[in-house]
Amino acid sequence: MDQRTVAVADRLGKVYGSGQAAVTALDEVSAQFRRGEFTAVMGPSGSGKSTLMHCLAGLDTPTSGKAWVGGADLGSLKEAELTRLRRDRIGFVFQSFNLLPTLTAWENIVLPLTLAGTKPDQDWTRRVVDAVGLGDRLGHRPSELSGGQQQRVACARALVSRPEIVVADEPTGNLDSRSGAQILGLLRRCAKEWGQTVLMVTHDPIAAGYADRVLFLADGRIVDEMAGPTPDLVLDRMRRFDGQAVR
Repeated sequence: MDQRTVAVADRLGKVYGSGQAAVTALDEVSAQFRRGEFTAVMGPSGSGKSTLMHCLAGLDTPTSGKAWVGGADLGSLKEAELTRLRRDRIGFVFQSFNLLPTLTAWENIVLPLTLAGTKPDQDWTRRVVDAVGLGDRLGHRPSELSGGQQQRVACARALVSRPEIVVADEPTGNLDSRSGAQILGLLRRCAKEWGQTVLMVTHDPIAAGYADRVLFLADGRIVDEMAGPTPDLVLDRMRRFDGQAVR
């Protein structure tokens, strides 16, 4: 790996079940993800895109091959080491926000640091809060925030520990177009201004258009790659895979 490479999938395989009931989710997938690069992963339902992200983020264990983050072979780590790596070096943004309803926005944002027993870096935390535009909502609980505001809280929580890689699973799936654009703009800023590696799973060609490149998966394999994507180019490419339109 060169110094810019932050995460690597090395012939990753993932099989669920056994015998005639076995389902291959990943079939020897190899890819590299560099610092300051925003990658979108696309494919039809069941193509393996979320499984790939989960294996790279240490949320799932591959059946074969290896996943590396920051030079660490995830398969060689003990559970406590893996937990620490996920907490300190990976930021997570999910479609469902995953905020704790009894905590304020501020408490949700700094939760990873609270759990780690560390104090926020005041300058960095202020930059993150300013970037997500929530300075006047930090005392509100999730039920008092819009969906877009809740997802911005989730993004701030993912960024507050200054992770090397940010993984986002359908981060705009529950948002209107305006809120979705804000989240996508923030993820792009993470890569371009802050040098973080961003890996996003999405089914939306508009979302993919914010990325630097798109990896297309089908039947557990990377079947194509596109640099400099636009929504129209992505949509056209998706429609060519087995005659399936983007859903």
